[in-house]
Amino acid sequence: MKSLYFVALVVLTFALGCSQDTAKTREEAAKAASQVKQESKDAAKEVKKGAEEAREQGKAVAEGVREGWNSDNKSVDLNSASKEQLMSLPGIDDASANRIIAARPYHSKEELTRRRIVPVGEYQKIQDKVSVK
Repeated sequence: MKSLYFVALVVLTFALGCSQDTAKTREEAAKAASQVKQESKDAAKEVKKGAEEAREQGKAVAEGVREGWNSDNKSVDLNSASKEQLMSLPGIDDASANRIIAARPYHSKEELTRRRIVPVGEYQKIQDKVSVK
């Protein structure tokens, strides 16, 4: 029974479609194609924008991984760094660098605050940039 209704619906749709003017059909098809064309252009712009954003994010991830991977290479060894290397650290001035050098050797970087060589606030600025080897 359902198939009979389906066939009747298809025949009715075809009959109505055939009775329509071919110029009107062509006009509607052209309008639909134009709309699809514009929507495709808009979608392509969005895809391009998304791809550019993904490229930028991928680049940022790669740079972050590289920085993280090499972070140990950039740390300043408290036991062997020169005065100039120590002074390149944030908040370390001439006097602080001299105190750090005078108190060598260190067994851990935390000794800078435990032994009161640098204040806690100063240490917090450099703790990720120093090491003891």
